[in-house]
Amino acid sequence: MNLLGISGSLRNARFGKGSKRLVDELSDLTTQQELQRYLQKQTKICAEEVLAAEQEHNTPFDQVYKYLEKNRSEQGLSNSEAGLAAGLWGALQEGIAVTHVGLSQYFPMNGEGRHLATLKEHILSADAILISGPVYFGDRGSLVQALIEFISSDTEIKDHLEGKLYGAIAVGAKRNGGQETQLIYQLIDMCNLNMLAVGNSHKTSAQYGGTIKAGDAGTAWQDDYGLETAIGTGRRIATLLKALNSSKDSVLKDACRIGVLWLQDTPEKHGLKRLQTLLKTTENPSYQFHLIDLTDQQIYRCIACDLCPTHHATATEYACVINHRNDFFVREHTALVNFDALILAAYSPVNRQQLHSVYQKFMERTRYLRRASYALGDRLTAPLIISEINSNQNLHIRMLTSLIRHHTILNHPLIAFEHRNELLNTDQFLSNITYFAQQAIALTKARLTMHDIDTDILYNPIGYHISAKRDQDFFDSSSSADLKNENNKKAANLKSKRLSS
Repeated sequence: MNLLGISGSLRNARFGKGSKRLVDELSDLTTQQELQRYLQKQTKICAEEVLAAEQEHNTPFDQVYKYLEKNRSEQGLSNSEAGLAAGLWGALQEGIAVTHVGLSQYFPMNGEGRHLATLKEHILSADAILISGPVYFGDRGSLVQALIEFISSDTEIKDHLEGKLYGAIAVGAKRNGGQETQLIYQLIDMCNLNMLAVGNSHKTSAQYGGTIKAGDAGTAWQDDYGLETAIGTGRRIATLLKALNSSKDSVLKDACRIGVLWLQDTPEKHGLKRLQTLLKTTENPSYQFHLIDLTDQQIYRCIACDLCPTHHATATEYACVINHRNDFFVREHTALVNFDALILAAYSPVNRQQLHSVYQKFMERTRYLRRASYALGDRLTAPLIISEINSNQNLHIRMLTSLIRHHTILNHPLIAFEHRNELLNTDQFLSNITYFAQQAIALTKARLTMHDIDTDILYNPIGYHISAKRDQDFFDSSSSADLKNENNKKAANLKSKRLSS
């Protein structure tokens, strides 16, 4: 298993032997304190090289840059490389092999790409990819864009990356410097290339990936929280890789249960009827679609309790303060958390005058599931939209960015385009659904194995001091050990019941 780390900055300091040396140096670091001291030292080298070159040559920075490019050595780290190094170190701590490449070796400041056959070899040897790069106006840099275009234009690379894991780290000058929008845009692109996208781990905040705050050269090492998110992204990829590898020869004893939650439609149920017909054509004994229409059901709005969930419990126990018997979550909580994969589905017409949508109410009510140690975590998820041409709702993007916050794995959106009451891409849509189901089987086997690898999946209530105090009191008590033992026993029983070697 090999995680390929790709640094997408023109200020990369590591190439060739320097990339190998970086991996060796990271492998020698045993604690996070050692890592931070190492990043401080290495980013300082790059910062001092820039300062010395500016003082020596007294020329505009483009000339200084050319000098630095010619005189780079096998040491130093740019800010983007420092973020990537933290992510790779996180993966190394989980026992995953890592490699490193700097994109500026292949896509120079000006001119065509070079040595692309070598870059292709690196990608084809990867079981997962972790990309780090700077923010430009809330988006990626042109090096990462060149990489995505390179992947998109090569059928062999695209075929190899299908079903592989992807994560990313973004570096911006401010805490809210566009890191999250960059990660979201890249996430959508990589999902559309049939990669499976993940964010940073539950040990930080289970969001879109690593977010480093570093403006001036040599400052990335100072961002403790940012480094935590980068390390968490590497760990997240690594734990999933290990689970996928451990379970690849196992077999599910029963069908993979895929929940399809229908959340938006017209009064006459135009979209739902269309989807019911489509799903029937994909029936297979190895997986089952469970289509639930929520558009006529009551979903009470989230009232954002200070303490959420109401108490620490196993995933199958309902723990939201809203307890009205007609509420969807009260009635269907157990079914929801027992799905192996989850599709959020909707019809998106041009005329929305009579459209009924419960999507946002549904999504905000899943807050208690996220805060209950990610009760939907480690499942494959995807948006499914039957969309009239020119409906312009972009609901699939909203779904993707919300689903990843549940510590899930993202599949590319499943979108059927409708025009004048006819579907324009039926065959591709059905193929995409089948692909989702196949990936869901593999990831269900991995999830059943996951508890052997990561036994302490907990929600970290960053920013919620009342919840943090309640959680600390609980985890200091004997009740915490009892709950952990119960969870371990249930996980072991579930694995034994559903998975065979």
